[in-house]
Amino acid sequence: MPFMELSGNLKDIEFPQIISLIAHIEGILELWNLPRKRSAKLYIKRRKLRCVELNGRFLDGLRARSFFAELGTADYGAFEFYARRFRTPCSRPLNWPLNKIALAVMTHADERERRKDSLPDPGKRFRLAAGADVESSPFLRAAAEILEQERGASARELARSLDLPLEHVRYYLHRLAERGHVEPAE
Repeated sequence: MPFMELSGNLKDIEFPQIISLIAHIEGILELWNLPRKRSAKLYIKRRKLRCVELNGRFLDGLRARSFFAELGTADYGAFEFYARRFRTPCSRPLNWPLNKIALAVMTHADERERRKDSLPDPGKRFRLAAGADVESSPFLRAAAEILEQERGASARELARSLDLPLEHVRYYLHRLAERGHVEPAE
């Protein structure tokens, strides 16, 4: 295995660039001093992201996507990459191709920025639309039980309940409303 250590600050090198530098090497990328006083470990093996550990807790796919979207816009935080073999520590590996993560981070940030003026108000209530395909979206799958209630839920309530950033929940609700999976509850 090639030996490589890489360290620095997100002020100097953006997250997608870090991913492209380490994509072909097995190892662990540690990040700390991140926004909201967080730290993370990304486990990389065979050009795939195996696990994301945030503040000592392994993330599922929905929360990992949200975390990467935040990293894509983070302007501070330190990182260090250690090339080393490891045994996959999480029980449900993500197995995401690293090249797609870098592209998704950049695309998602651009998309959210472009749509920010059309996102719903944080207090606006939504409910699941009749005939919605809950399996079409990881967010919808996670939020379905709350959105199925007669009074629905606001982006603020969903963000708190699902432990996701409010701006991401507003974006998801906007996209799902465009596709007819959710509708205003008022």
